[in-house]
Amino acid sequence: MWSDPVRKVRTLESFGSTEDDGGRDLLAASRRVTDPELLHHILRHAKEEMEHGELFRLRAAELRAESQASGAIREDFSDKGSSLLRARGDVEVDGHGFYDGGLFDSLGEVAYVAMVHVVEQRALDTFELHEACVQDDPKTLALFKRLASDEKYHISYTGKILDRWRAEGREREVNAALKEARRSTFLGAWKRLGVRSGAGFGKALMWLFYWTLLLPMGLIARKRKPVQGWQATDPERPATQTITSQY
Repeated sequence: MWSDPVRKVRTLESFGSTEDDGGRDLLAASRRVTDPELLHHILRHAKEEMEHGELFRLRAAELRAESQASGAIREDFSDKGSSLLRARGDVEVDGHGFYDGGLFDSLGEVAYVAMVHVVEQRALDTFELHEACVQDDPKTLALFKRLASDEKYHISYTGKILDRWRAEGREREVNAALKEARRSTFLGAWKRLGVRSGAGFGKALMWLFYWTLLLPMGLIARKRKPVQGWQATDPERPATQTITSQY
């Protein structure tokens, strides 16, 4: 995606929208947090997510201006493949992995913090992966390095909160929440992969069926198909019957 200037812009814009989404989730959750230490960190986390969104949009705007100047921008480009926004349907987490803030009451603090801890680890892996792809773009590379540093803080504070709860006798609850968070994250990624790959898989399957099943059967049927319609007679072949009437 980073070799195409249009996909590069759309991907950065999608990252920005996803970071904004995560920040809103955290702000919604902060209104129901009862742990003072956790509240302090979540408010800082939400602020950083919103800043990340703005940084992504600014960099995307710079690259869009460069693309327009060079005539490379295409408004009809489909960004479904690069979109990281919230999945539709019954998926309860967005592209960044956050739960919808409205679920905080039913989940509780432990499950929510466990989910944030798991998805921030995944986000760090994602940013480090993209770093390796933008080595020829110093500004975008610096952006991903800054975000990776913030993600390490997010992983650190959620890990410390979970460790404190373990020390307070809630080890089973914390471990169960982490297990469920990892399972939900895996299922969410699997569903997104299915949505993105479904069309391509269908085309490949139809191509395979055509060349291995439909085309051979069509050729065989064509050879066995009886000749229909009026046929020219052979003048050298003697007639075996003379037609004298219609009936």
